[in-house]
Amino acid sequence: MRETTFGLPQWAQWLYAIDGVAPLLLALQDECDEDVLLLLLAIWLWQQRRALPASRWQALQTEQGAWREAVILPAREARRSLAGDPQSQALYQVAKQTEIEAELNQLARLGAWLGCSELTAADLSACLAGACEGALSGRRAELLEQLALRLEQELSSLL
Repeated sequence: MRETTFGLPQWAQWLYAIDGVAPLLLALQDECDEDVLLLLLAIWLWQQRRALPASRWQALQTEQGAWREAVILPAREARRSLAGDPQSQALYQVAKQTEIEAELNQLARLGAWLGCSELTAADLSACLAGACEGALSGRRAELLEQLALRLEQELSSLL
């Protein structure tokens, strides 16, 4: 699964389907308020033996944050508000698909953004740390470590 085989959105869907990855990413999203799209980008870069410098991560977090606040979070909130209503399951599926499409659209934008970015070599922990907005302690650090271990087990043969 290299950049030349799949674009970032397709690769992210493939990675997300790997056993054990989605629950860790969702825990980082829900418990630590991390942006899963930036974490996916960090993992994608790591798999290609590339990384962004810290200053570029900060700029990317700002740019990504605007899209996340305006589009992705409202779509997610709509989906979550419909989740428990048995009479709204068709609408829930539409909201879920809208959220996924918004995320895939942003992943495509992130992939294009990389074309004009300075990239360096780094290990997975450094890539994940760069993508995080919060302090690397407590539950966030624990989940990131679990995610790194799971990914290194699963993806090491592809590097």
